[in-house]
Amino acid sequence: MSEIPSIYWMIIIGVIVLMICLVLYYLAMLIKQSGEVVKETKPLLKNADEILKQTASMVNDAQEAVSVVKGTLIEMNETVLIPVRKIGSVINVVGDFLKGLKK
Repeated sequence: MSEIPSIYWMIIIGVIVLMICLVLYYLAMLIKQSGEVVKETKPLLKNADEILKQTASMVNDAQEAVSVVKGTLIEMNETVLIPVRKIGSVINVVGDFLKGLKK
């Protein structure tokens, strides 16, 4: 009774080896599935990159359009509004002068 029979040691070592083999099997399956997922995501990333490039070109076009409109408004301000304001101020001065003569 003082000794454990060798069959029990073989069963214990067999169970430990089986558990280690199961862990290694599940680890191998995890690596295999992650490789498949990476293969599936590569085309998605390429499509996302193309979409980002198209979006960047659209934003650049919109910025160009905004800068053109801004330049047009600045030119319109310089060519139309400033002279109209000067004429309005001249008319205002003449009107004030006439009001002063009436009093």
